[in-house]
Amino acid sequence: MSEEDEEDEEEEEIEREFTWSGAMEDYLPVGPGFATYNNGDEYWGSYYDGKRNSYGRYTFMKTGANYEGNYTDNLKSGFGIFTYPDRSVYTGTWYQDMRSGEGQYTYANGDIYKGQWSENKKHGVGTYFFKETGSQFIGDWEQGFFVKGKWVFRSGDFYEGPFVKSKPEGPGKYMFFKSKSTVTGTFEKTKWTLGSTKPTPAKEILEEAMKHTPLLIPLPPPDVKSLPSYVVPMKFK
Repeated sequence: MSEEDEEDEEEEEIEREFTWSGAMEDYLPVGPGFATYNNGDEYWGSYYDGKRNSYGRYTFMKTGANYEGNYTDNLKSGFGIFTYPDRSVYTGTWYQDMRSGEGQYTYANGDIYKGQWSENKKHGVGTYFFKETGSQFIGDWEQGFFVKGKWVFRSGDFYEGPFVKSKPEGPGKYMFFKSKSTVTGTFEKTKWTLGSTKPTPAKEILEEAMKHTPLLIPLPPPDVKSLPSYVVPMKFK
């Protein structure tokens, strides 16, 4: 779910020879018009100072990707919508041809990220919704990774704590929505060491976790009635 997993490479709008249908000034395109590039790409929109400026729509004929929005000196800038070859869509603000500011990325698999961006990466405050599991990451992002906040599950249960490369790492707590019980503990290299709990006994809490979350949490031995340190392997998507 990191930036490395995203198929979000920008299509390159390389300057090529093109045929211009529109006004000219000093041998340069000016104002609204239509450009057909020698590789088949098309651009409907405005040119000023010989460059794409103001509003326009650029279509990449080879892949079917397209961008519709604002330009500054040939670079995507301001608000725009980019539809990628896999039909994923980014809707939001751009700066110097990169996703920057506020925006929403809807992935081809139905996942959605809505929040802040910097230089094409999730950076700042945002929410990532996993369509397959119905869970969400809500909190802080740095350079494309979730680093702090809540991992909220479909049941309403949530885990809260620090994350490293979008995986829990360090001290945190797990709260059960129905019972309002809380389990604290520590993640270390995706292994969970159980700490304290309030107010439900350990066995009931772990049984409840198995019912309502996609995490693989095994039950302790039947004779365990208190809360020992307990290492729990977990699976992440």
